[in-house]
Amino acid sequence: MGELADRIHAMQVRASTPDGRVTTALRHRSEVTLAFAPGWYDRCDERDLERRLAALASLLWVARTREYWRTVSDVTGDDATHEEKPVSPRDVKFAEAREALVARGSSADGRVCLSVEGMRRWTVRVAPGTVRALDEHEFGSAVGQAAAELIEDQFSKIARLKYKIYEGPEG
Repeated sequence: MGELADRIHAMQVRASTPDGRVTTALRHRSEVTLAFAPGWYDRCDERDLERRLAALASLLWVARTREYWRTVSDVTGDDATHEEKPVSPRDVKFAEAREALVARGSSADGRVCLSVEGMRRWTVRVAPGTVRALDEHEFGSAVGQAAAELIEDQFSKIARLKYKIYEGPEG
């Protein structure tokens, strides 16, 4: 890999809920970890986890995006802060299709399911009884599995979309 690709792969970012009860980190592109304030997991329920994790996913994605552009700026020397506006019909078609793209991931046991549309609208589903069945470390592992699957699904779908629009028969 080149320097930019290496640095992007090595990025690490963190995010926390506003009350600090749940914290997450992303490193090495798709490794997501989760931590809870002491004793909080044992007092929460699945619906509360769903709401907090959906908000946390959004915050983590914002942190990742900021770090991505900071890294691009550092490596290239350009003041890169966002993507260029679409300039061709293909670019517009790609941007619109990417915004509608839905990525999904779930834990191996199916207790945690994540989805995101356009990397903006996050949905988290936690199966009833999960908090009683899994301790906080097991739950964190389940979230990590689901997140890794979602991230890989997103990257795979983006690659197929790029091929379809820019290189494929329709491109």
